[in-house]
Amino acid sequence: MTVLLRNTFKAWIDRAPGTPPRLVMIGDVRVPGNGWQARLTKRSPQGINPKILILDVSAQQPSSEAPEEITTIPLRYEESPPQDEYGQVMITNGKGEIVVHIGRTH
Repeated sequence: MTVLLRNTFKAWIDRAPGTPPRLVMIGDVRVPGNGWQARLTKRSPQGINPKILILDVSAQQPSSEAPEEITTIPLRYEESPPQDEYGQVMITNGKGEIVVHIGRTH
């Protein structure tokens, strides 16, 4: 069971000179024990609004018995170049969702 840590999620378009634009999304999830793994994957198919990128959090429990200790896992997703002119990113873990507005850097 993952918990989305709402205030940690940020997204922006990196438009550094000399490189293609790159969408970057970061945030943290909390899991119930050590040894868990979590990652962000782009949902396929996406939703009906092409300006909202939908990312799913998938978490895997360790195969061996790990101590029951709440752990925070940092997540990162990059897309270069962005497939659309996204304005928002929706992150979902099946139980809840967070919508983050995309900032821009130059």
